[in-house]
Amino acid sequence: MKKLATIDLPKTNANAFEVLARCQSAAERAGVEQARIQAFLEDAVQGDYEHLFRNVKSHLAASDARV
Repeated sequence: MKKLATIDLPKTNANAFEVLARCQSAAERAGVEQARIQAFLEDAVQGDYEHLFRNVKSHLAASDARV
């Protein structure tokens, strides 16, 4: 699957809301349609913090080693 966008994540543990906001902003800047962004966001919040990062890894190209 083509990645939605490239994102720079903080090197320290960021809170989930910050990660989601960065993902949404990066996808919007990349011109991804809102329906696809919304689907990613809805899936990302369906679990715990690790679930969030698994979704980020599968949907976005991230520069953080944690992801």
